[in-house]
Amino acid sequence: MIKFPKIRGTEDRFDLDAKNITSLTDIFGHVARLNGYKRMITPIMENADLFIRSVGNSSDIVTKEFYDFKDKGDRHVVLRPEGTAGVIRALIEEKLIYSKQLPIKAYYYGPMFRYERPQSGRLRQFHQFGVENVGTNNVYDDADMLLFANNCLKYVGLKQYTISINNIGNFESRSKWINELKTYFRKYEKDLSEDSIKRIDTNPLRILDDKVDGKKDFVKNAPKIDSFLSKEEVEYFEQLTTILKGLSVNFTIDKTLVRGLDYYTNFVFEINSTSDVLKGQPTLVGGGRYSYLVKELGGTDLSCCGFAIGLERILIQMAAEKQELLKPDSIDVCVACLSNNYKIKFTALVISNILKLSGISCVANFDSTKIEKHFKYAKDNNVKFVVIIGEKEFEQNKVIVKDQTSLTQKEVPSDDLVKYLKDNIN
Repeated sequence: MIKFPKIRGTEDRFDLDAKNITSLTDIFGHVARLNGYKRMITPIMENADLFIRSVGNSSDIVTKEFYDFKDKGDRHVVLRPEGTAGVIRALIEEKLIYSKQLPIKAYYYGPMFRYERPQSGRLRQFHQFGVENVGTNNVYDDADMLLFANNCLKYVGLKQYTISINNIGNFESRSKWINELKTYFRKYEKDLSEDSIKRIDTNPLRILDDKVDGKKDFVKNAPKIDSFLSKEEVEYFEQLTTILKGLSVNFTIDKTLVRGLDYYTNFVFEINSTSDVLKGQPTLVGGGRYSYLVKELGGTDLSCCGFAIGLERILIQMAAEKQELLKPDSIDVCVACLSNNYKIKFTALVISNILKLSGISCVANFDSTKIEKHFKYAKDNNVKFVVIIGEKEFEQNKVIVKDQTSLTQKEVPSDDLVKYLKDNIN
């Protein structure tokens, strides 16, 4: 029995399982570059106040889900729960928002950490891919952002999902709405969970997207923001929906959609799985527009938009839809040494290294001299060619090259091996 098991809510990934995460980031990164976005890397550890100020004191992330601690310098540090705040902090701190022409388009990926109850599609260490368009404030970029997110899912062949959008107004409109929600929910305190009762005064919007209370009829019938939106906000959202319809984007307007982070304003969206495999955690993509966050973190007053994708959920959804992301790696060559003679084994090692330096992938099993075991090793590693060297081959300065696909073999001078393999490897 293992003495030191992995921490609950984390996963070990090996070979193809690990490569799938990497391949998703490669695919989504390719889509990002097609859209003119540049890669950004930020620290996994950040100052806790960064997220308290950005995602909101009353958000579940801050109140329940922080992985935080005091470091040896008595600093309050948190493992990042999301990517946007770190990207904005970096753009301000490195003065990129002043030295680069706006808008700045950045994409990122990596592990995030939230202390949640683990289940399928929800881990305590999970991976996100995200993008931020910083310094843009027009309806066309909002539409383009939703197209971008939708295209990411199309690139990996997903079909079983829905797109929901909403207009949650700016902070001024929303504060009026929040006051109305406080009055409304106080009438239903006896029907709310303990967490939701606390949220009435801190942030009643969290009640709308609560996993339990959010499904109750009186919550669904709570006052909507429409009555509090300005004329400009209404016209903006009408223009956005007209553009999306013109682009043939299949979406619905969900008046209860608020997202879980306090920095969002106006346009928000989610892309949710319709597959039963993610019934409890259906959100594949979440995003929208956010204003004031750059100013809140010490920069100038810039409006931005972005989204994030949960990579583990994408992989679960792909498996449910039988979308194969990767096949196992094939290796070009397995060097099979059939002798324990030092000189021959040394020669096999030299051959192996020459092939690698020539850009030919190569493995070898120096534990065995039996040809059957070498062929099994080659099969297990999905090898294209087996290069065989025994005492006879060593004496003649030759090797036998066996094609694992056609099952034909050819005797090749050792000095010609690299050229022969390069001519025959597809």
